[in-house]
Amino acid sequence: MNKLSELFKLLRVSQWHKNTFVLLGFFVLGDYNNYGLLFKAIITFITFCLASSSVYIFNDYRDIEADRNHPIKKNRPLASGIIQAKPALFMALILCLASLIVAFSIGVMALVIISLYVLNNLIYSLFLKRHPIIDVFQIGFGFMLRIFAGTVGIGIYISEWMLLTGFMISLLIGFSKRFAELSNNPAPQNHREVLQAYSLEILKSFMIIMASATIITYSLYTLSPRSVELHGTTNLIYTTPFVIYGIFRFLYLILFHQSGDDPSYQIFKDKQLVITIILWALTYGLIIS
Repeated sequence: MNKLSELFKLLRVSQWHKNTFVLLGFFVLGDYNNYGLLFKAIITFITFCLASSSVYIFNDYRDIEADRNHPIKKNRPLASGIIQAKPALFMALILCLASLIVAFSIGVMALVIISLYVLNNLIYSLFLKRHPIIDVFQIGFGFMLRIFAGTVGIGIYISEWMLLTGFMISLLIGFSKRFAELSNNPAPQNHREVLQAYSLEILKSFMIIMASATIITYSLYTLSPRSVELHGTTNLIYTTPFVIYGIFRFLYLILFHQSGDDPSYQIFKDKQLVITIILWALTYGLIIS
């Protein structure tokens, strides 16, 4: 069981929840009886889990020395030496190839998107993770690719405003992560070099801007002509209070409590946020059904 636990840590199974962005397209489309489309979306989700685990392993390999100086990351399988580097890199290669093969079985567009995702993460890990702002935009681009994979990758069209909303949320989470890393560690620059180029005030400003942009783009999505035409209603605007409250709750947790290095966990750990997401999903589903 201990070895299995370390393997799960190496694969970052706990981070797979980020790949649920792949399922966004199927949900907002509202064609819930299309089981063929649902199957494609689920397979695409699995494909991203394989690809993301492969790049997580490679990134951990690149960050072994930095992680050993981190109070929590020093316990990661590669940094602690529990799992050796060569077997881990071989596993990363196998996972990457498997994700590309499965993506090709879905379609050419899915293969292109998964390939871009892997390439984006390699560029991030090798070059751009040390450059402020660009590093977070790279993270945001990764989330956009997840949304694209779950939409155009499987033949779904959704409003450009929803794509922008997803991008704004990903930037909000990205800057929140940097804020948490900078505020919760005594010497943050020892484990992430780019943090030297940030300050809490500038990150707080970025977070507030992204939070505002998320609310605006989502509101525009609910009333965009294409969304109204697709769903035949303007009532999606009534789901915006849940989005606004969820954003405010998220900012409150990050800025006031400053808990944890990964704010994305707060979304699923906080009861109020979980209830808000459930109520939003139920309201959205009832309106478009």
